[in-house]
Order: sequence, then C-alpha cells, then structure tokens
Amino acid sequence: MPVDDFPEVAVVLGGGFAPDGTPTASTLARARAAAQLARQRPELAVIVSGGHGDGPAPERSEAAVMAETIAAAGIPRERLFLEERSRETLGNGVEVAVAYLAKISPRPLFLVTSPFHLERALVVFRSILGFAWQVQAVSAEETPDDLANANRETRYLQETFAFFKGTEPGDLSAIEKRYRQRQAASEDKG
Repeated sequence: MPVDDFPEVAVVLGGGFAPDGTPTASTLARARAAAQLARQRPELAVIVSGGHGDGPAPERSEAAVMAETIAAAGIPRERLFLEERSRETLGNGVEVAVAYLAKISPRPLFLVTSPFHLERALVVFRSILGFAWQVQAVSAEETPDDLANANRETRYLQETFAFFKGTEPGDLSAIEKRYRQRQAASEDKG
C-alpha cells in the first residue's frame, strides 16, 4: 500500500546514534512512541526518517532501526515507510516532503519526537508543508540524552527561523533548492 492509501500519516524523527554506532535512547523512545500511536490509530501510515548520521556510518540508518523497533511492537511493515537520506531536522522535513508528502493530498500529520525537539520540528514541517496540512506533535518519553540536547535547542531553533526567512510556507520547490544549496556548501567545507 502506498502512503496515499492511509488517511493519516505520522513522521518519526530520528534522534541520532551514539559514537559506537548504536541508536541513542532518544531514537528508541521516539520509535516506541510511534508504535503506541500506530496501535491507537490503525489507519495511520508511519514514515520513519533518519539517515546514517555523521562520522563512521552505522550499518543501518536511523529509519531502519526505528522501523525494526516499531515492527517488533506489532505494527505491520506495510504501514512503515523509510526516509534514509536526512541527517538533521531540516533534512527530515525536506526529504520526507519530497519522497512522500508532496505526492499526496494534505491530511492529518503527527510528528513524533522528543519533548525538547517538538517546537523546532513543528516549525520545520509547517514551513515546508504550508497551511493545508494539519500538523501536530506527539511527544516521546524524555530520556537522559534529551536533557543534554535541550541545551543547544535554542540555537538550533534560531538557525531554523533564519533558514526559512524570506520563504513562503508550503513553497517546497524554493525550500528544497535552498536546502540543497546549504548541503552542497556544507560538503564543500567538509
């Protein structure tokens, strides 16, 4: 079944990998929250979003790890869709929109992420998708690594607002172009 066959969609945002290549507690908590939401909403498609991270790439993407966790909780794999290119929140939004959401009509969308990350995730997805989508947040349980990440969130939120400055909500073409230019500039520095 394609995503379009589902009346509701959840997007689960990856929470990273530890230096040893294992998923962080945050990544696993987000997957568990998505599984719980999917059990409560049997007509929900679940898009798991996250690539291989920075540094030495783990064998599996964040999306693959979260999909396994969600499937192990009893959610059928035909309800799970993977986006494995993104490396951060803005990338989650752009890559999910390009791969899945731009191809379907607007519908209720649930963003599943950590408590500290909810505001930025909402800004990203609402800016990318525009006002036709009913975007709401679902909080995973807070983990110790969330507390450490929360200290940097204000700066990341400011960077997010700066990225979207001058763009129209829902103008995926312009937003994707700006995102790809930013990616290319970042790779040139690396």
